[in-house]
Amino acid sequence: MKRNFPLLLLSSLLMVLFHSPSSFAQETSTGLAKIVLVQNSTQMWYNDNSFTAAQPLTTVKGVTYVAASSFMNAILGTIAYDAKTRQYTLISRKDVLKMQAGKSAYSVNGASKTMTGAPYTIKGTLMIPIRTVASVFGMTLKSFPSEKKIVLTWSNAPIAKFSVSDTNPYATQTEVKYKNEAYHPGGLAIVEERWENNDAIFDEAGTYSVTHWVKDERGTWSDPYTVSITVHPPNQPPIASFATDKDIYRMGELISYIDQSTDDENQIISAAWKNNARGFFVPGQQTVTLTVTDSHGEVGEFSKTIMILDETLYTKEEFDLKYMEIGEKFDINGPSVLQLPMMAYTINDREQTLIRANSPETMLEEGIYYEDNVNGNVRFMLHNRNGRSTPMKIYILLTNNNADPVNVRLGAVGMAGPNRIVSTVGKAVTGRFLESLLNPKYSYLQIPAGESRLIFQEYSSKILEEGDVYSMFADAQLSNYLDFKVIAINADRDLTSALPTLRVLPSHEKHIRGTFENANRVMYVNQTIGDVKSRMVLADNFVDTRLSGIDKTTGTPVLNVGNYGVVYTIQLGKVQPHTAIGINPRGGHYAGAFNVNNKTVYATNTSILNNPNEVCMLYKTGDSVETVTITFTPANGSMLPINLLFLPMPTH
Repeated sequence: MKRNFPLLLLSSLLMVLFHSPSSFAQETSTGLAKIVLVQNSTQMWYNDNSFTAAQPLTTVKGVTYVAASSFMNAILGTIAYDAKTRQYTLISRKDVLKMQAGKSAYSVNGASKTMTGAPYTIKGTLMIPIRTVASVFGMTLKSFPSEKKIVLTWSNAPIAKFSVSDTNPYATQTEVKYKNEAYHPGGLAIVEERWENNDAIFDEAGTYSVTHWVKDERGTWSDPYTVSITVHPPNQPPIASFATDKDIYRMGELISYIDQSTDDENQIISAAWKNNARGFFVPGQQTVTLTVTDSHGEVGEFSKTIMILDETLYTKEEFDLKYMEIGEKFDINGPSVLQLPMMAYTINDREQTLIRANSPETMLEEGIYYEDNVNGNVRFMLHNRNGRSTPMKIYILLTNNNADPVNVRLGAVGMAGPNRIVSTVGKAVTGRFLESLLNPKYSYLQIPAGESRLIFQEYSSKILEEGDVYSMFADAQLSNYLDFKVIAINADRDLTSALPTLRVLPSHEKHIRGTFENANRVMYVNQTIGDVKSRMVLADNFVDTRLSGIDKTTGTPVLNVGNYGVVYTIQLGKVQPHTAIGINPRGGHYAGAFNVNNKTVYATNTSILNNPNEVCMLYKTGDSVETVTITFTPANGSMLPINLLFLPMPTH
């Protein structure tokens, strides 16, 4: 016995060492984590921690299964069950595994796959194929059949990661900021970091590799994480420069400016001119300055002085008539316009029903803002401002009270807003409607007997906040009589449930609502235009008479003051060569649009007409007599009347 004791002791020590879980579970300094599972045993080890599984490691038909909840708990993952879909969701680090008991199909991060074997439940515990979860979660699996053990290893080192505010900075100029995004997949603390080349400002151009390492609380370092930064030479400010077609000009002579500015990156984003008039009208020197800015905010400036002779080519008025661009404005002596002779015209009103529904214009309560029963060609004109602190929506509802269906064709439409600036809305809605008249896009709907439908639902989809202005012109064709309502309610209310509680609101004295017939007005001018200065008076309510109509909610006769919503077509049959046609506001500010020979012109392109001392250029005839057709509707939110001016251009 004494002779065998050392041998027994050695054998026992070897068995203890072989079977000790720590020999399998110890995590190395390189960051490898291990889990040890024993066949037909509930014992499992994760690093130095021992766990007891809900069910033993089991092999069924050659597939080894592990208790899912115990396994996920051991590797610091999560598992959840959705009773509705009967689906299990297993998450470890950034990987998401979804499966169902009894089915071999599963998904990994949304991608469908098929596993060998199928998960099953026993005594309320989900059993999952160990090889499948090992593959999904990036683990290396080794089997030791003689010891009936399975060892899983995977990287559990910290992950170095960072983002850079600018990977293309400029040497000596751009400050580069680095955001540390390092983490540990197992949730361990990051206790130390090391950087290389993480300069805030780089002194020289070139390509730099910025590298980051982090260390976790166990002393394990991450692999390096590197971002390449390309540093450009210092940005140079742009060089401002321009030329003129010559250096000496007469008064009223057109000056051409040629921008010759350059930038080392071709990134000039703005150019601001000072005193770059297209012509000057006093003699002497004039200094013109150009300032350019690049995308980095660097600025360059250049000035040039030109000489204006004491000799006149064109007066200021002649110069504006000859050179003003279409849609731009120029100054005029407002009172002198009233001394111009008025062109006579004949009026032919065409069949068209107009619904003007902008009274009360300022919405102060929910309600029905107008209603009627209409048929045929109908134009809706809406223009409102939300005067309430509560957001609102506006609806147009058609109801068929006939015994048969009614067909509706929706045609030209212009919508603008919501916006707090009334002139912005008025100009946009008028221009969009006129553009749509040139190329209407029709849509159709049928309203069954006894039913209702919303039309122009895009208009109803917008919410009006307090102070917002909203406007629309829209044409529709109805095959039979339909009831309509213009309704405004709180934006969060349901129209169907709200409608029975609403009343027809009274009209406001300052604004008009009603139903008007013959709302397409054609004007014919047969005499020669452009041989002398002259004008046409429009929407003044006297020379250009108002449409009469009825407020169908009260039966009260009304006049369409300003003829808002009326579409005018002006036929100018004999316009002389070199004639400028412009629009001049007489009642105050005006911001609208006009179709001139089938081209939409905004008044103005970039602003508005502020007063009677301004004119917007609409058209210029060429070298021969022309026929000119102008179509417009008075702009919502603008002041009337307006005058159409015909001004001979200089020919010398």
